[in-house]
Amino acid sequence: MKRSNDSQTSQAELNLNDDSNKRPRYSQSNYSDMYAQYGLMSQYNAASFPHNAAQYAGYAQPMYGANYNPQYNMMATQYAGYPQGFPTANTTTNAAVAAAAAAAAAATGTGASLTGETSRTIYLGNVTSAILPHDILRHVRHGQVESFRMVPEKNCAFLAFVDPSSAQMFYQDFMTKKLIVKDAEIKIGWGKPSMIPYNLKLSIDNGATRNVYLGRLTQADTEETIQAALARFGPIEQIKLVRDKNIAFVHFLSIIAAVKCVSSLQSDPAWSEKRVNYGKDRCGDLVDPYNAAMALHNPYATAANGFHFDPYSGHNLGNNTQRTLYFGNIHPEASCEDICNAIRGGNLLQIRYFPEKHIAFVTFMDASTANAVYNNCNTFGLAVKGKRVRVGWGKPSSVSTQVAMAVQNGATRNIYIGNICDSHTAEKLRNDFSEYGEIELINVCKEKNCAFVNFTSVSSAINALQGAKTKSGYSQMKLNYGKDRCGNPWRTNKPKADDHKKVPEKKEEPKLETFDELDHFDFEKENA
Repeated sequence: MKRSNDSQTSQAELNLNDDSNKRPRYSQSNYSDMYAQYGLMSQYNAASFPHNAAQYAGYAQPMYGANYNPQYNMMATQYAGYPQGFPTANTTTNAAVAAAAAAAAAATGTGASLTGETSRTIYLGNVTSAILPHDILRHVRHGQVESFRMVPEKNCAFLAFVDPSSAQMFYQDFMTKKLIVKDAEIKIGWGKPSMIPYNLKLSIDNGATRNVYLGRLTQADTEETIQAALARFGPIEQIKLVRDKNIAFVHFLSIIAAVKCVSSLQSDPAWSEKRVNYGKDRCGDLVDPYNAAMALHNPYATAANGFHFDPYSGHNLGNNTQRTLYFGNIHPEASCEDICNAIRGGNLLQIRYFPEKHIAFVTFMDASTANAVYNNCNTFGLAVKGKRVRVGWGKPSSVSTQVAMAVQNGATRNIYIGNICDSHTAEKLRNDFSEYGEIELINVCKEKNCAFVNFTSVSSAINALQGAKTKSGYSQMKLNYGKDRCGNPWRTNKPKADDHKKVPEKKEEPKLETFDELDHFDFEKENA
């Protein structure tokens, strides 16, 4: 679309500069003036996408890189966007602009550093001693919180989100309004960029949050007793007890504390009668409007993740896939081991069993395997402890990049441990490996000096393999992934050896001319 003053510029004026990327301005105002009304839409915001800011700071990208998730920056230079997305020849100028870009990024709230990392940590200043963590976290509704840490001696705190876009939303929200907590105005800034540890990332992908759900509580369980029992895992923000339902929600100040709590209580005999699992983080109630809107039809989403680019179907590849089966009408006395003994046809990504509801959700690595198992179960049936199971579809789900890469390299939910000693019994292995996740089955082969630990999820097995390599008593042993027995082919009823003798081979019937010969042939045929 032409501007109103385009016709006033002659072609000779356009050709004054040989470089087509450096056309003269049509107005005397600065390019960025038109975006001055948007305080956070700076042309240096393009430095927030995950590349070296020194390389991209010299690009004049006032619009296409601002305030969007990096993978949705469709006109960024990694996608060969518009002509200004290429560096100029003046490296000295680029170096100077790079320094200005870093300062502008910090001033405009992008949270980006020159190393290309995007910050997910918010700095909170003027936090007085009278302010409790709950007083601040009750104002957070922008995304799942990874940790909250207070520094009383400096009157500040650090709020770390799981997703950098959640931190960006929090920053933008309180740049336009003040955050007042107990009559104190909290100062908002950016913390240092940091990466989530690999093991913690796998736990988060597996559903871990900082909220721990406790079910089947008794009248003796109060907020004080729960506080005393769970305080050893880490600082607690809030305990919400719902007495009429006999449940409670415990919000820790970090996800890693909640992971330790769930792993420990699930293997604690004192908590065997109670239900322990992860709940929903109340800080992540609201949906991210940027990701929710841009993730609908983004043809560049798969290209940003390293997959092939298809402008027509590329946006469907990263969406949730139907890979989970629902098992209902399970035998009341069945265990998770019994269910896995009955499943065949493909390796499991995760299995979740709810004995009190007699249901289970079995997730496979790919949709084709889940579809094949579904068809087989509905055609021939699936029985667990002599009772037929009702098989249906669960909710669509996605697989994290870390787990997908590990599975491609041979990861399963089964851990092989070689060169074990006689002291490594099934009870000892269960105590040592239960901290990494729920265990489905442990097999110890004393004659071969090895053992197999089967977890209920692949992510737990990945954590266990990495943790056992640095654990005392297991560092000298052979550790690797074993074979998932659920990946074996389906059992087929083969005919017995005696049955082969009773089935005669098909022969050509001789040409019979008399009735006596015909009767004799029929008799031999019946008694063959």
